Amino acid sequence: MALNLANMLQTAIQRRNQLLYENDIALSSEETMRGNYVRLDVALADLANTMGWFELTDKPIPANHDDLLATYLKAMDGFFQVAAKQTWSQLIVQSDDKLAALKATKKAKSLSQQYLAMKQLVFDAFLKHEQPAFEHAWHLFLKLGLVDLEFTEDELEKAFLAEK
Repeated sequence: MALNLANMLQTAIQRRNQLLYENDIALSSEETMRGNYVRLDVALADLANTMGWFELTDKPIPANHDDLLATYLKAMDGFFQVAAKQTWSQLIVQSDDKLAALKATKKAKSLSQQYLAMKQLVFDAFLKHEQPAFEHAWHLFLKLGLVDLEFTEDELEKAFLAEK
């Protein structure tokens, strides 16, 4: 099954709108944007922490698969929220060919380098309003999930849509 990112994005937007409505939350557009970027930044840091590759230890503790998946999906939602607010939703949806090419890439030689590059690109997207930086960060993030963490497209979509 191909990853239906358009459906996942729409679901994320609907969930956020429902949360805002049910809790009577009203923020300025600028503050909403800043909050979305902060949530994405924190979610990426949480993902790195859950993965734990950077810890200096002689006995690394492997991450629990379900915890890793949940943390990855939280960061994915962060990308969705930023894309929606920036009106960059077209960058989220990937063709089957692009996803296949992404999955054909090799695992990262350095997760630290990949993580830091993602963070820099996200910051550039916010501070410099660089749409290509956001797109590149999104591609690195998808690659992290599909190649480095070895999540399947079906697994990602089902787990994301099952969230409340």
